[in-house]
Amino acid sequence: MSEMEVQTVISKYVLDADPRVRRSALNSLVEMHLCGCSLDQPLYYLAVESLSDDFEEVRLRGLDLVWSLCSLYPDYRMPLANEHVKEKVRLIDDAFSRVCDLVNDVSVVVRTKACVMLASYHNVEADVLAQTFSKQIMSRLRRKIPSKKDHSFKKTTSKIQASGDFNVDSEEFRILDSGACGAFIHGLEDEYQEVRNASIDSICELCMYHGSLIKQAVLCLVDMFNDEIDKVRINAIQSLRKIGSKATLKFDSEELEVALGAFEDSDRVARQAAHDLMKVARLFNANDLEKLLLALMANVKRYPEDKLSILRCLCEVGKKHSDFISNDVSLVPSLLHLDKRFLAREQPISDYTYTSSVILIINACTNDTTILSMLPNHIFAQLSYYKRKYPDSSMTDAIAVDVEEYIGITMTMLKTLRNQVQRLDLNAALLTISTAKRNFEYISTLDPIHAETSYLAILYLQCYEIVIEARKNLSTSSYASTAQKSATLLLQQSYKMQHSFLGLSTETLQVAMYFRLLANMIWLFGMLKQTPISTTSPTTIRNMLNAFVCRVDVIQKYFNPRQPHYAAIIDLRSNLIKASERPTTTNMSQLYSFIMDFLPLDIEFTSAVKRTWSIITSPIPDPDKPIKFDPIFPIELTIEANLTHTLDTSQIGIEFILPDQSSFFFWPKSSEFVPTYSDCHQLLASVTFNLPSWKESDVVICRIVVSFDPDLPGLDDYITKSTKNNKTSRGDLSPIQHFSTIVISDPLVIHLAPFSALV
Repeated sequence: MSEMEVQTVISKYVLDADPRVRRSALNSLVEMHLCGCSLDQPLYYLAVESLSDDFEEVRLRGLDLVWSLCSLYPDYRMPLANEHVKEKVRLIDDAFSRVCDLVNDVSVVVRTKACVMLASYHNVEADVLAQTFSKQIMSRLRRKIPSKKDHSFKKTTSKIQASGDFNVDSEEFRILDSGACGAFIHGLEDEYQEVRNASIDSICELCMYHGSLIKQAVLCLVDMFNDEIDKVRINAIQSLRKIGSKATLKFDSEELEVALGAFEDSDRVARQAAHDLMKVARLFNANDLEKLLLALMANVKRYPEDKLSILRCLCEVGKKHSDFISNDVSLVPSLLHLDKRFLAREQPISDYTYTSSVILIINACTNDTTILSMLPNHIFAQLSYYKRKYPDSSMTDAIAVDVEEYIGITMTMLKTLRNQVQRLDLNAALLTISTAKRNFEYISTLDPIHAETSYLAILYLQCYEIVIEARKNLSTSSYASTAQKSATLLLQQSYKMQHSFLGLSTETLQVAMYFRLLANMIWLFGMLKQTPISTTSPTTIRNMLNAFVCRVDVIQKYFNPRQPHYAAIIDLRSNLIKASERPTTTNMSQLYSFIMDFLPLDIEFTSAVKRTWSIITSPIPDPDKPIKFDPIFPIELTIEANLTHTLDTSQIGIEFILPDQSSFFFWPKSSEFVPTYSDCHQLLASVTFNLPSWKESDVVICRIVVSFDPDLPGLDDYITKSTKNNKTSRGDLSPIQHFSTIVISDPLVIHLAPFSALV
C-alpha cells in the first residue's frame, strides 16, 4: 500500500465509535509524520473534529495531529466554515484559534497542553495573536450575512456599537467561533498552576518572535507577580526579564508598584530575578526612579544577602535612566544628601544607601557626562575604593577586575608562605597569611562562584597560622599553657574544613587530617611539659602514645602509599610505638622533631566546593519587644531557617545557649525539613524547653549546627575538654552520649523577659 492508501485506511478509524480506536488512529497518523511521511491536507478537518471529542486522550492526540499538519501546510488557504462567507484563512491561523479554544477545556491536562503548544505557533498573523490578550471578539470572526431580499453587501448597513461590541441577536452578524479571544487571559487566570505556568512560557516564547505583543504581555505578566505559588511568580519574573532582553520594557507607575512587591518575596530566587528584571526596564519618570531606590533599600534591610545583586541592578538602572538624573537638577543632591547652603560633606563609604546612590549616578555618567559636573569632589576620591570592592559594579570595563587573575596572585602567596616556613622566617609567614586572608575575604565579595572556595581557603590559612604560632611558642615557657588551646583550635578548624563543605577532593581531605596529627602532637607535649616525664607515670605516657597510634591508624587509611608524605606517616607511627615501649629522651626527641619539621600539605582550590551554611529567618531579634514567658511553664519557640548544600538533614541540629551559659541541642525530625532546591532545605521546627528562673530580661542564643563523627571521640573530647553535662535532645529530648558539632550559621540573639520583669 502507498502512503496515501495507508492514510485513507487509518483516517476511517478517526471517527470510530470506540475512543481507544480513535486515539490509536490519531496517534498512528502523528507517528507517520514523525517517520517522514507527508500527511494529506484534508486530514486537518478530521483533526479539528477530534478536538471536540468527549474523551480527553482523543483531544490530546488531536492537538498533536493539528500541529503536524500545520508544520506541513502553514500557508494553505482554506475557506471559513460558513457557506455565506467566501473569504479564506491560512491553515496555521485557523489551527491557532482551534488550539486557543482548548484553553477553556474541562480537563486540566488538555488545558495545559494547549497552552504549551501555543508557544510553537510562531508564524501566526499579528492580529490573531493580539486577540489572545483581549476578550473582545475578533473583527475577522464577525461577518455580515446577506438577507434574502438583498444579496448585496453594499446595501446592508450595520448598527454602530461601542468598540469590541455588537448585537449578537441581530441576523446581520454571526459569530463563527470565539477562537483566540482572551486565550492567554484565561490561561493566566486558571486555578491550576500547571496551566498558568504553561501560559507564561508560551507568552514569553511568542513575544520573542512578535515584538508587537510585548506591551500587552507586560500588563499580564506583571499581574502574575502576586500569584500565590512561588514557582509561578518566579516564572513570570524570569519570563518578563527574558522578554526584556529582546526589547526594553516600559513600566508605568502602576506596573512598577506591582513589580516592586517582588522585592519583599521570601524566596531569594524571586527577589534576584526581580533585580535582573529592573536591569531591562525603563521607568516612566524620575519619581518612579526614586521609588525604585527606596524599595531596593528596604529590600537590603530585610534581606542583607541581596546586597551584591542590588548593586548589579543599580548599574544597569543608572545607564538606562541617565536622562532622568541629568534633567532633574534636584535628584543628585537628594540621592547624595547634599545641601547647597553648606559645603559638601563626605559621606561614610560604609553606608550602603550612600554607596548604592553613588554607583547608580556613576553608571549614569557613562551615557551623559554632564552629570559629572553635579558631583562633589570627594566622590572621585572614593571611586578607587569602589573599583576595588565592587569591580562588577564599576562604570566601565576598563576598571573591572579580573577575578581569576586576582585569585592567581593570591595563590602565589601560598607558595611564598611555604618557602618562608621552610626558611623559619615565621614572622614574615604570619604577615603573608594575614594578607592572603584579606584577599580571600575580598574575593568572596566579588564573585559568588569563588566565595565558597574562599571560605575554605581562609580555614586552611587559619590552620596554617596555628601551626606557625605553635612552632614559635615551642621553645618558650608559655608553651605548656598555650598548647592545649592550639591543639583544640587546630582540631576544630580541621574538622570544619572536612565536614562543612561538599565536593572536597581527596587531597583536601588529606590536608585536614594531616593537621590533626600535629594537633595531637602539640597536645601530647603540652601535657608532658605541664608534668615532666620524670614525675609522670609510664602508664599515663604509654596510654597517650597508644591513643596517638590509634589516630594515625584511622588517618592512614585515607592516604595512598604512592604519595610522598605517606612515608612520613609511617615513620611517625613507628616512632610512636618505640616511645610507647621505651619512653626515653631519645625516643621522645624523635617525636618532638615532628612539630619542628611539620609543614602543611599543599592544597588546591576548585570552584566545585560548596559550603554548608544556614540563615535563621525566624524569630526576628527585637530587644524592644522581648518574648514574654512564665518561668513555671515550658517556653515554646518556632525556629525557621534556610539550609544550603546539606545532604543529610539527620545531622542538622539547633543549639541553644541559655543565660547561665549552659546549652542544649535540639535535633529536628526529618518531617521538619522541606526540600526547596538541590541540596537545599527549609527548616521549620518547634522547640519546647524549660528555662531557669531569673528576674531580669536576658537573651538566649540560637544557632544551627551540623554533627559529625570525629576520628577518636574519646580522645578528642579529652583534648578539647568537652563538657559532659550539656543537655541534648533529638525531637523528644532523648539524651545522646557522644557527639561533635560544627556551627553553620550566624548566632541569633533571642530576647526573653519573664513576667516578673515586666511588672
